[in-house]
Amino acid sequence: MPGDHGLIGPEELKRLDAEKRLARRRREAGRRRAETLERRLAQAEDLRPGGLARLSALLFGIGVHALTVAVLVGSVLLLFDGVWVLWIVALLGFGVVWQLRPRLGRKPGAGWQRREDLPRLFAVLDRVGGAIGAPTPSAVRVDTGFNASTQRLGLRHEPVLTLGAPLWQVLEHDERLALLGHELGHHVNGDAARGVLVATARHSLREWRVLLYPSSGGTRAMSGPAGLAQLLVPVVLFPFYILMTSLDLLYGWIQVHVSLRAEFLADEIAARTASTDSAVRLISKLDVHMTVASHLARVKAARKASRKPVPLEEGAAFWDGLRDYVATIPEHEYARQERVSVFRGTRVDASHPAHYLRRRLLKERPHYEATVTVSDEEWEAVDRELNPFIVEAGHRLIR
Repeated sequence: MPGDHGLIGPEELKRLDAEKRLARRRREAGRRRAETLERRLAQAEDLRPGGLARLSALLFGIGVHALTVAVLVGSVLLLFDGVWVLWIVALLGFGVVWQLRPRLGRKPGAGWQRREDLPRLFAVLDRVGGAIGAPTPSAVRVDTGFNASTQRLGLRHEPVLTLGAPLWQVLEHDERLALLGHELGHHVNGDAARGVLVATARHSLREWRVLLYPSSGGTRAMSGPAGLAQLLVPVVLFPFYILMTSLDLLYGWIQVHVSLRAEFLADEIAARTASTDSAVRLISKLDVHMTVASHLARVKAARKASRKPVPLEEGAAFWDGLRDYVATIPEHEYARQERVSVFRGTRVDASHPAHYLRRRLLKERPHYEATVTVSDEEWEAVDRELNPFIVEAGHRLIR
């Protein structure tokens, strides 16, 4: 879309113009795959990822972790060989295994709020989870991002929810319900890539590629046997690096056929929770994150120029100003952001489809009315509970 270059900033335009041919081909391939998937799902009876895709994700996770286990077993066997030189190799193997170990994340502790801290919010989460068959998060936290996310942490794999204060504050009540339906929907939308097996395997695969990258660049050239080893190591590592690159390509296929499809399904779950119209408006609000970021930058610059300490109460006033600002964003700005979404498309390694595709599919699928309702009085009670954390987030943003 050459005529749309005026939609994006000069830095992004410069980066795109300098993009290498392979990167450009990957970006266009991601766009084609996502658009093809959206057209197919518009007529599908069920948006849940297919069995073959989920089986591929399972095999991917098992395969990557099996390589790590093989290194661990080999290192243990070398310890019993009795040759001290091999003990050094075994220690290196243990170091590799430690670097590749699955990261489950720390269990929710400081900074996370439990049911007893936010009973009103958890009552709403219970209602949403009960309607869609999803577990209620065991903990919630508020951060400063214009986003929301859900994940599982710790050995018990506890579901947790993160609410970005800027996004939460600019959403209407029905849009908040759509947001909660979408996030909790990730626990029941068949996204195997979010499961502990595949997610930890993806991290291990990144570490494998870093360890096996066949390059000696940046190191001083050596002579003698050490120099020969310096030349041979990249050659020896290259086949293993190709194997890891192939696994990375498989993960890209899994993302298209599992993660993108599951993301579309999470949007439909949001529509069933709060109505199709609410889910569409939610995605449109997500589109103006850069506009909100510009407003935040102006507020921070003004506060910095005053050279006065930022009192905590100003964190509350900031949210009033942000809501008023978002209310004044004209419709043509939302239309422009949709064109930006079309221009950027979906990367081949993206876990989320482009916003224009998410809106398009919601409009092409059956229209849903809300199945969960929350009264204004209940939302006001939720706001009172969250207010200390929202104010503190606002204070962190502008100080």
